[in-house]
Amino acid sequence: MTHSKIRAIHLEDLDSVIEIEQNSFPNPWDQSIFFQLALNGGRFPIDDDTVVIMDVMGKKGSVLGYVAWEEYGEDKHGHILNLAVHSAHRKKGNGQRMLNHCLTSMKSSKIETCELEVRESNHWAIHLYENARMTAVDRRVGYYESEDAIIYALTFD
Repeated sequence: MTHSKIRAIHLEDLDSVIEIEQNSFPNPWDQSIFFQLALNGGRFPIDDDTVVIMDVMGKKGSVLGYVAWEEYGEDKHGHILNLAVHSAHRKKGNGQRMLNHCLTSMKSSKIETCELEVRESNHWAIHLYENARMTAVDRRVGYYESEDAIIYALTFD
């Protein structure tokens, strides 16, 4: 059995990533965001203190999913921006594996806290985050236009 590998996004991943994004979210990110991340080897510095990172999970030349997050060095804070798995590869532990990879990467970067927003109706994602010991700490009314976001947070040990 060939295991999937998590690595930085490459330009040749763009078509697959965009397809997963468009099939996973009602308001998908603009393609230019993924292009800039791929062009910069999966690490896009926003300023001297902030970097956006994107990794993909690949197997035999195909992309199974991806995760993108921000790291704020001075605040030692991380923010998970986006996590998606191709519909054919869901419910197989791939989302959990990518989330764990992201959290481990943050800890390696000396990040102390992490947060994310999730649609209140996305029960699969809520289960995923709660399995990772994240806790619901707040709600943003109307964050997703007609739907509230639940804010999840984690403080690293």
